[in-house]
Amino acid sequence: MARRASAFKSRASRAELPSSDAPEWELIGPGVRLGYRSGRGTRGQGGSWLAASRTPEGKRVQLMLGRADDVATADGSKILTHEQAKDAARAWVKSLRSAPDAQPALTVNDALDRYLEAREAEGMKAIYDAKSRARVHVRPKLGNLRVADLTLDKLRRWRDAMVHAPKLLRTGKLATKRNTRAVDVTDPEALRRRRDTANRTLTLLKAALNWAYQHQLVENDRAWRLLKPFRDTGSVRVRFLDAAEQQRLLNTSEGPLRDLVAAALMTGARFGELSKLTVRDFDRTNGTVFVERSKNGRARHIPLTAGGVGLFERLGTGRGPKSPLLVREDGEAWKPAQYQRGFKEALGRAKLESITLHELRHSYASAMVRNGAPLMVVAEALGHSGTRMAEKHYAHLAPSYVADTIRRTAPSLTLPPSTVATL
Repeated sequence: MARRASAFKSRASRAELPSSDAPEWELIGPGVRLGYRSGRGTRGQGGSWLAASRTPEGKRVQLMLGRADDVATADGSKILTHEQAKDAARAWVKSLRSAPDAQPALTVNDALDRYLEAREAEGMKAIYDAKSRARVHVRPKLGNLRVADLTLDKLRRWRDAMVHAPKLLRTGKLATKRNTRAVDVTDPEALRRRRDTANRTLTLLKAALNWAYQHQLVENDRAWRLLKPFRDTGSVRVRFLDAAEQQRLLNTSEGPLRDLVAAALMTGARFGELSKLTVRDFDRTNGTVFVERSKNGRARHIPLTAGGVGLFERLGTGRGPKSPLLVREDGEAWKPAQYQRGFKEALGRAKLESITLHELRHSYASAMVRNGAPLMVVAEALGHSGTRMAEKHYAHLAPSYVADTIRRTAPSLTLPPSTVATL
């Protein structure tokens, strides 16, 4: 009797399978099942391969093996052909005897601890932000719950509650009550920001839970896999300072804070990058400063203007090569949040709207674009891996053939003086 061809064998046959969050399964060996899922969350990246079996104690376990080669070419690691997926599934089942069993008592706190420990060992750049976000938004509400007890409804309610929860403000160490500010639910921009915060926190939680699932610490990922982030939260007005406003801010900043602000304005670097600069990262000969590792993991050299060269020459004079370039009054390198109070006071004295230090990065980029720098050069200077973010935030500032044509050809009318008397 001829064996029936697998419905998973080719891209064409897999494309005919129904799109569902529930996997389709096929038996590929004694006690070994290969699954294929092409549900609503694939986002055009193709389906996923899964494997399922049972432990020697009879407990069902499941593992995500990787993406199917529906769209991209297989690499044998993250993207697998049908045959590679079968081999991976068999190898995983073979290792089950020595692999740790799924742990039904694992809590959300446990999952966060293990995930953050692993990511920190891997050199995760945003580890401080991740730990802070988990401490403030995740652990108080979900930390003591067992991962096995999480449901889609529980997670949705937690996500939605973050939108209307009071905004947490800086609070003194000796304060007995946390400073907060109510969210203005009538302000669309305030709600957008809160939804964006909820999305970022949900991304962290899902990353930790997915890590636990992939390492066989939990049996099912359905609760958080089905929960989607809020939509349309990324559209934000980019704020930047013009040349006169930048000079006012420098004039009202003092001491080490002025050096930090000047470095941000003349390099476009992130605070985390600036705080890690050492004396040896400044190249006097070539007039550049070296960022060893950007947010995306890449290193880059930032060319400096004459003003930037002068700043870093002064900061590095008489100091050892491993000493931090930007330091506070006590000689220690800046740490997150230590500059915020002084920066806010300097903005007030300069009579500028409330912006963050990170937004000085936009001022650097916008000045380059207005002066004719190609977006590719701006993206490289900022440490972006492509031009998408530069196009999103700064393309409207660049000299534009479309805008010039519209201004030249569209109607431009002169209105007669108004005859209506002012009351």
